[in-house]
Amino acid sequence: MGLMGTVTDVKRDKYLFIITWIFIFILLIVGKTQGLYSIISLAVNAVLLWYALDIYVHNSNISLLVVCGISVVLFTVISLLLVNGFNEKTYAAIVATLLGTFISLFIAYIVLWITSENGLRYEEMQFLTRPYRTVFMAGLFIGSLGAVMDVAITMSSSIFELYEKNNDITEKALKTSGLDIGKDIMGTMTNILFFAYISGSMPVLILYLKNAVPLSYSLSMNLSLELDRALAGGIGIVIAIPIGLYTSMFFVNRKRAKL
Repeated sequence: MGLMGTVTDVKRDKYLFIITWIFIFILLIVGKTQGLYSIISLAVNAVLLWYALDIYVHNSNISLLVVCGISVVLFTVISLLLVNGFNEKTYAAIVATLLGTFISLFIAYIVLWITSENGLRYEEMQFLTRPYRTVFMAGLFIGSLGAVMDVAITMSSSIFELYEKNNDITEKALKTSGLDIGKDIMGTMTNILFFAYISGSMPVLILYLKNAVPLSYSLSMNLSLELDRALAGGIGIVIAIPIGLYTSMFFVNRKRAKL
């Protein structure tokens, strides 16, 4: 006698596909060719991330931080070259992104080492069979990359746009304008990181509060890791502003010297 299957839930992935196609169409309409390259870079990065994690899962002797470090370099180079092409602006953004990301991770590691990770709650990672501290640091690595890359390309694009609009602009004026732009985007980018990380913990946080769990305990249990990720990314954003500025100015001055 054969076993009969039962339907336990309806198929809902069509809504995900609808939203995905809406995202793709909007990206193509607004970004045109660059939008297409953005989609390609997103797909390539997703495949690279899956492949990198697959390598780590099947090779216990490989460090996850090393795998993520190599992945970060590939993500940065592929994304920026595909979207912005081979030019000085892209090269400046790549250098600023890599420096900002690696420096922010190093600072985060030093702070965690000095404080002995007091206040961090790893309970949500205890199901892992790999060292959860390493997994957490790898998450900081990947999480900081997106924000730092955004700031780096913004600074690079702004500096090169100012130079192309006025080739006679002085280095001092270029620096002043670049710092003003950096200050304008610094606050909004750190807020984006904060809301992006905190939003993922809202359902569990509401569940804790609904069951009369004290607020301090609810926040420490559910937001300690998210806040640390947001702060590490914020450090990367702030660092990326001067790095992006001076890296872009270096390439601008080199471009001037060739004229």
